[in-house]
Amino acid sequence: MPQKQSFLQALAADEHNQTSFLQKFVQAASPNPPGDTIKATALIGGYLSSKNIPYEFVDVNGDGKVNVISDFQGGKGPGPRVVLNGHVDVFPVGDGSGWSRDPWSGDIVDGRLHGRGVVDMKSGTASLIIAYAFLYERRHLLSGSVALCAVADEETGGKWGTKYLIEQDKHRWGGDLMLCAEPGGLETIRFAEKGTLRLTCAVKTKGALGPYLHLSKGAIRTASAFINEVIESVEALPVDLPLEMERHLEKLEVKRAVDQAMGPGTTTIIARPTVNVGTIQGGLKVNMIPETCTFELDIRMPVGMRENTVLDLIDGIALQYEAASITIEKQAAASNPFNYSVIDHPIVGHLKDNAKSLRPDADAPIPIPSMGGSDSKAVAFGVASLELDNHVAEYDLVIPLVPFVPHAVIVRSATKSIAGVVTVGYDSPAIRELEYQAKAVSITLLNEVGVNPGAYHLYAIKARVKVSSAATRRLALATGLCYLFQDGKVIEISDKDLISRAVLYHVLDGYSFPAYPNRDYVLFQQAYVILETHTVI
Repeated sequence: MPQKQSFLQALAADEHNQTSFLQKFVQAASPNPPGDTIKATALIGGYLSSKNIPYEFVDVNGDGKVNVISDFQGGKGPGPRVVLNGHVDVFPVGDGSGWSRDPWSGDIVDGRLHGRGVVDMKSGTASLIIAYAFLYERRHLLSGSVALCAVADEETGGKWGTKYLIEQDKHRWGGDLMLCAEPGGLETIRFAEKGTLRLTCAVKTKGALGPYLHLSKGAIRTASAFINEVIESVEALPVDLPLEMERHLEKLEVKRAVDQAMGPGTTTIIARPTVNVGTIQGGLKVNMIPETCTFELDIRMPVGMRENTVLDLIDGIALQYEAASITIEKQAAASNPFNYSVIDHPIVGHLKDNAKSLRPDADAPIPIPSMGGSDSKAVAFGVASLELDNHVAEYDLVIPLVPFVPHAVIVRSATKSIAGVVTVGYDSPAIRELEYQAKAVSITLLNEVGVNPGAYHLYAIKARVKVSSAATRRLALATGLCYLFQDGKVIEISDKDLISRAVLYHVLDGYSFPAYPNRDYVLFQQAYVILETHTVI
């Protein structure tokens, strides 16, 4: 029996236990605020222990915001690292009024499980935990590695959940790709998320008795006018969508999927900025002109829109209200740039195929962007400094004149602001990890374009045809760590022996270069498509 079919049959046979786990998971209350996930994560730990799966609890501040992490290496050698990420905390329930049953009951009625957080996102997190356990049991069949992050603090920004884990070890808990089972339905796959900009604004004016409006319009009327102007101006901003996304959203089947998943009319704003006034407070009595008014704005920025563009616009509007003092403060923990993956990433095809195999009579899910944000934002953008992000965002082209090691950090910032990058630094694995992000936002990365090593690379590409037909099939490239490919074998050389291994190579009349492997040369076989070469130095 094929491995995939065997895997699906094993999952189906375990359905009762899976439902029971989800029910207990919902019953383990984890509202945020306050964010205590001790009961819920203890349940996860017990489930993993019952499968003999090692795991760790991570409680950064000792305040009950507990994360559960685990990972394993497949038995068939190297391969991509896949991270399964889901949050454990849920929205609060208030005083419980308005609920038809106990929000923590986990009652199952007519095939439906009831309770706070079933959709967002304990069912999704439970599915990831269950899948992880089944994969762990079959790890000897897998290449690459798999990680599980069942995290706290997502509902309030993720500072002590996914974001913290990424800051500690980006590759371990970010991986090569992340699957996040946030609610999205069976008909869609989310490949992008709008950025979020949350602001706390305060308006101060002169106060007076209600009839004396000739002295002051008051803080609330001023705030109302300011809010209306912000809404009209921000929502009218032009959007620079990546071309592939723009074309994708024009497809009729995509428009139908967007409206079906998130409600009729979503297509009119999915690629537009929106402004929601979430809270507003002000005034002391109905017959008094208020001196103060505070309110919060939730601004959603589509792919391609920069935070600075919005903030500069709002700051300019505030300056027009000379009779008032208007302060604007960004809620940093809840503000994040847009998140975007390429639509044709290989994982999208796998998800489509698997969904179709489970629902053969239904259409395959369609990739669409999402209106809201998830913890994937922390994985996509890593931990590059906000100061660097803001600086890079001011330019269309970035030329780093720094050592090559931090170039990947600069490129990551550039992918957020859609700026091109030209470097004289090495084409490193860290840079290559960002290839999909760069393609997703249609920016160009040019690496190693200086005289050294850029000229050698350009010459190597030009010389490829000659090399392919040469009897000796040898190629000398002046780049690398401490590995070379010689006579069909990978050879490691100690850094102490590098100079002694130098060989003089004649390139052109007047140009003979000493070549030695001062870094990893093997990768250039793939980069230049010269797999037929016997030696790369």
